[in-house]
Amino acid sequence: MNLLARKKMGWLLWLTPFLFSCENEEILSLPQEPGDQTLSLFFEEIPLNYSLVQLDSVISSRRSNDDAHRFLAGEYRSEFFGQVQATTFAEISLDTRLEVTAEDEYDSLVLTLVNDYFYGNASQAVNQSIGIYPMLDTIARRGYFRTEEIPFSTALLGELNFTPNPKADSIADTLRVRLDNALGQELLDLAKADADALKSDSAFREFFPGIVIAPFAGNEAITGFDPAQLQLSLYFSTSTETESSAYTFDVGATFNNISVDRSGTPLAGVTVTDQQLVAADSGFYLQAGTGLVPTLSLKPILDFIDTVEENTEARLRINRVELYLGTTPQGEGQPIPSPVAAFNFEDDFSLVFDTIQSGFNRVPVPRGLRVDGIPAQNGIFPILPTESTYQILITEYTQNLINEIPTTTTEFRIQTLQLGNRLDEIVAEPDSVFAKIFYTLLE
Repeated sequence: MNLLARKKMGWLLWLTPFLFSCENEEILSLPQEPGDQTLSLFFEEIPLNYSLVQLDSVISSRRSNDDAHRFLAGEYRSEFFGQVQATTFAEISLDTRLEVTAEDEYDSLVLTLVNDYFYGNASQAVNQSIGIYPMLDTIARRGYFRTEEIPFSTALLGELNFTPNPKADSIADTLRVRLDNALGQELLDLAKADADALKSDSAFREFFPGIVIAPFAGNEAITGFDPAQLQLSLYFSTSTETESSAYTFDVGATFNNISVDRSGTPLAGVTVTDQQLVAADSGFYLQAGTGLVPTLSLKPILDFIDTVEENTEARLRINRVELYLGTTPQGEGQPIPSPVAAFNFEDDFSLVFDTIQSGFNRVPVPRGLRVDGIPAQNGIFPILPTESTYQILITEYTQNLINEIPTTTTEFRIQTLQLGNRLDEIVAEPDSVFAKIFYTLLE
């Protein structure tokens, strides 16, 4: 018959019971045309092309109502991604404002942090040491990028030593560190004097811009803390209470500084920003936080369809197309991100944005890969992992590519939904990024 004849009978026997017993009838969604006499069923795995892009601008500041953002502090060296270091810059805001009298006495100033994120090698991360420092300038009301920082004093306010928990995402640890007594006494004196510095957040920021959470040398992990659960407590004793009272503060604006050194890794050559490059080992890599994202092309699917139709006298009809991203096994403390998403990008690799109607406002959202069977969330279709593989049904999207529907493109950025807020990673072997296409040849 043709170059596919050797596959025909085997796949026909395999697919026939599946086609007529599967509850999902999508594989039969494309009807035969009048006059079709022969139904030939086939299956093919098609490797997909990809490259890597080191993004120049990755915003790492906390957006309003961003529950996914984490304070990141520590350093860790990966055999794939190199040395990564993270430091948090956070402003402190007023919370409770208890009445303080002249007779009240200072007890302590305590910073409470909830550790619920871990990135690193669990077997090596035995001791983690971080320092708390005072910022010397305020955080501006704008987005901050991962390479930015704010001047801070090297005079320690406090030091925290602990053993990080690689299962922190499911079993959070509450950590407390006692801060400098001089700062605590000064805060109590301001409260006693009913000072303006404690009457508004803006006034307080002028007095105390915020804190920096930075790692000491020798750390082997990066830990993350939930901003919503940070609390700074000023404890003091009163003449009428048997227990200490607390004057509390919480967090305001915050961002992470994230630096990376990829020397000695397969990614050492990925140094030029906003340019498609290939890793030395041709691997498929993604690292949130540092802005390393892969781009994926569906063009090999179109090329395959063209080749089949050129080499046969049959008409090809698509039954089903599945996209697979298979990751390599990661160690404890390095779970694969859940989920990721595919987004259209411009020539400079920035995201393409559409506008959707939301309530009474039109909201710009990234234009993502339109997929089958998954509901959109603000215009974004997340790709959820099944164990260590991301699988997404793109039958309808592939058909739109063939029909050259506007806004349907062959290339995408693959990234986490929390780019800039976490350091989650994906490592995939070259042969684990592919498409499965089930199709019919009508003769």
